[in-house]
Amino acid sequence: MYTEGKAKIAASDGAFLNPEGRLSRDISVAFVKAMSKRGDSMLDSTAATGIRGIRYALETNAKKVTLLDINEKVYKSLAKNVKANKIKANALNQSIQEFANTTEDKFEFVDLDPFGGAAPNIFDLMKVVKDGSYMMITGTDTAVLCGAQHKACVRIYDARPMHNELCHEAGIRILAGYVARVAAQFGYGIRILLSFSYLHYMRIIIRLEHGAESASSSVDRLGYLYYCNSCTNREITTGFFPRAGNCKLCGSMFETAGKMWMGGIYEKATVATIRKYFSANVEDKAELKFIETLADEPDIPFYHSIPKLTRKLSMSAVSPAGVVSALVKKGYSAALTHMENSCVKTDAPLKVIKDTIVSLQK
Repeated sequence: MYTEGKAKIAASDGAFLNPEGRLSRDISVAFVKAMSKRGDSMLDSTAATGIRGIRYALETNAKKVTLLDINEKVYKSLAKNVKANKIKANALNQSIQEFANTTEDKFEFVDLDPFGGAAPNIFDLMKVVKDGSYMMITGTDTAVLCGAQHKACVRIYDARPMHNELCHEAGIRILAGYVARVAAQFGYGIRILLSFSYLHYMRIIIRLEHGAESASSSVDRLGYLYYCNSCTNREITTGFFPRAGNCKLCGSMFETAGKMWMGGIYEKATVATIRKYFSANVEDKAELKFIETLADEPDIPFYHSIPKLTRKLSMSAVSPAGVVSALVKKGYSAALTHMENSCVKTDAPLKVIKDTIVSLQK
C-alpha cells in the first residue's frame, strides 16, 4: 500500500505508480482545492492506479470525478482503489478518444498526465471542456520537447526545439503553444495560470476562455526564440513567420526555436495560493523549497546560465545567488529559477549581467 494525502493506493495488475510524481499531484490538488466549487466535475483522463483522481475526490470540492484507463488489467487495479477509498467516482475502462466521442458531459477540470507525450490527446479532450474549464497537462516526453529528439519535436509539435540550457522553458512554451493552437480550433483562448519543470516532466495549468477574440489573442502570442550561441544573447518575437537574422551584439547567426507560447507562463496570484496551501499542508522540505523558488521567480521570458556566462568570459565561477543579489541592488528584477538552479531570471540587459559577474570577481 502507498499512502499520499488522504489516498491509500495499491499498485497491482501492472498499474504504474510513480512516487516522484507527488510534487505534481500536491500542486494540482492545491490548485483544484482553491479553484473548485462544491459539485464541480473532474476528469482524470489517464488514471492508472487512480491516485490523482482519488485525491481530487477526497481533498477538493470537485466531487463528480471520472477516471479513465484504457488498459483492462490496470483498470482492475483502478476500480479496486476507488472502492477501497470509499469515494463516489465513475471509473471507466475506456480510452480518451472513445470517451470524448461518446459522452455528453462537460468538465470544469480536466487532468492529463500520460506516460509520454500529451499531444495525441489534446484534440479529443477539447470536446469535453467548456468556457472557464481548467486543464492540467503533463508532458513527460522531455527528450522531444528539450530538443534531444529534434525531428520528433518538429513532427509532433510542429515546432523547432532548443537543445541548450534554455530547453526546459522552451519545452514548456512549445507544449503551451501546441495546446493554444488546438484550443483555437475549438474557439478557445488560453490563460496559463501555472507551469513548471521538474525531474523528467513539464506541467502546465491553463484556463480556457471561449470566443473568437480570445482564441485569436492566444494565437497572436505565439512566436519564436532567437538565441546566439556565441554570446548567449537572445531575442523573442511574435508572429506567424520566423525572421532570419544575426545577433545585434556580436554578429553571429541566431539559432531559431518555435513556434512557441510567448505570453506569461505563471500568474502570481495562482503561485501565491499554492504557496499558502503548501505552508499549511506539506512537510516535505524539498517540495517547500521548490515552491518558494517558483513563487519568487519573475515571469520574464527565459533565464541566463551563470556558469555558461563565466565560461564565455573566461572567468572562474561566481555564485548565482550573488548575481541575483547584485542585480536587485542595481534596481532590476532578478531571482533564481526553479528550472535550473544555476540560472537567473532577470530583466537586466545581458551587458549588465556580464558586468555584474566581472564586478563580483573583483
